[in-house]
Amino acid sequence: MKYVKNPKGYALVIVLLIIVLFLGISATFIAGSLNHATQERTVDTSNHAVAAAEMGTLYFTSDFDRELKIIRQQVSEQTQLKLNELINCIKAPMGAACDTPNERLSWEQKIDREMRTLYINEVIGKVTKLDSITASTDPFASGQIDYILESATANKITVNTPTGLNVNSIEVILNISGTSDNIDKDLTATFNVKVPNTFLNANESLKVDTVMIGIDEDLTYEKIFKLTTPTKSCSNLLAEVLAKVAVAPYECASKTGEKLDAFIGKIKAAGLDPKDFRVYTNAFENYVCTTNCNNLDFSGISIVVQEGDAKAFGNMNNLINANLIVNGKLDAGNNLINLGKNGVKQTIIVKELSVDVNIKNLHYTNFLILGYNDARVANIDWKNHIEVSNFSHFCIDIDRISHTDLDELSKEITFSDSGKLSYYSKDPNKIFTLKKSDGTARTTIVDGKTRNMTELYVVREDTYSTFLKNCGVTLKGTKTVTTDVSVPNPIDTEFEFDVMY
Repeated sequence: MKYVKNPKGYALVIVLLIIVLFLGISATFIAGSLNHATQERTVDTSNHAVAAAEMGTLYFTSDFDRELKIIRQQVSEQTQLKLNELINCIKAPMGAACDTPNERLSWEQKIDREMRTLYINEVIGKVTKLDSITASTDPFASGQIDYILESATANKITVNTPTGLNVNSIEVILNISGTSDNIDKDLTATFNVKVPNTFLNANESLKVDTVMIGIDEDLTYEKIFKLTTPTKSCSNLLAEVLAKVAVAPYECASKTGEKLDAFIGKIKAAGLDPKDFRVYTNAFENYVCTTNCNNLDFSGISIVVQEGDAKAFGNMNNLINANLIVNGKLDAGNNLINLGKNGVKQTIIVKELSVDVNIKNLHYTNFLILGYNDARVANIDWKNHIEVSNFSHFCIDIDRISHTDLDELSKEITFSDSGKLSYYSKDPNKIFTLKKSDGTARTTIVDGKTRNMTELYVVREDTYSTFLKNCGVTLKGTKTVTTDVSVPNPIDTEFEFDVMY
């Protein structure tokens, strides 16, 4: 057999085999490359979604910081407006709502509480507003990448204080979703907004000048009764006080047709204190009394009755809240009983006194009989009983009162329930004692022992000023003083936030 050996053609087959092999290998590499590219594209898209969420976090936290600065400014302005109300109260005439340090402190504390509540509510209100946002934001206007605030919540963080639980900060939680080519990624941003301990700064206080009504510490007989009667009517005075042009203490003269109770009502309606007003009258019965002179309430206002007009016809019982100066004789008619039964100290000063029947059942009443400062001798007249009781103080200037009346007083005056008598004499040898009708010392039994009643109920005062002070007498004058008012405290709105991926 003859074999034909021809190598031509084998090369073509080998080449074809090599080509097929290379195409197979290439296809494998191309498929891998395409798969890797897809994975890279997916990772990039996911990263874009995370970046979008981060952009949303940055946007909303920056916006929240901007809103906090606005809230801070608003609260600071509101604080100043509230403080302006206090300043206006302090400026002359100082109102009854701020005329003591405790009242001013209480006012500032109330402002502080209100501003704390306002700040907390404004911050929480901002979070609530954020939570209502539903639209997404496309930072590149491409429609492929955007972010949205899914939710916003606020939690009050409280701490224990001596006064109870107190809001120390507000925890704000923002849940933000970023989207890229329909791939979503969520982030949670958490930060704390600190609530200041106080919204007022007492260390940087504002100085406010005011005319204050003060107490005259150097009291004399002349200061009590040498009071010049003003010409200004009480209605005109009140108008000037409200316009802040009147100078305290506020003094006026009653006019025909005016009534004390109506004037007191106007003072209270204006938010002022009747204790800062002094009214002079030469028609006590017409100006002060209503249907009669019983059951009068002076509400702390001072009444000065001119000499020659001090009659309270019939009775003058149940008088309360009085500061009454009678520049002469008080003729109280039948009785002078049940004074001061509301338990509030009151003071009545007269030069002499006439009561047809009884002086008794005095409650919390300082009753002074000071006599005249001339040749006249003052009398103390009563018929049946004279009793000092219920924390009342009966005070007499024995240098200016009839010796006969003083002698009778020493024998008949009685005391109960912490009632007492004080007296003054510039003569160190002149004394007042409680005596029996035979002139011997009056005594009583205390804890089984006999005691001298003068030692129990009678006090000699060393000086006239002390005598008047211990008998509850106060005269008011004015002085300009500087009062400190706190200013708004700067509010720090900076915060740090954590992001959870």
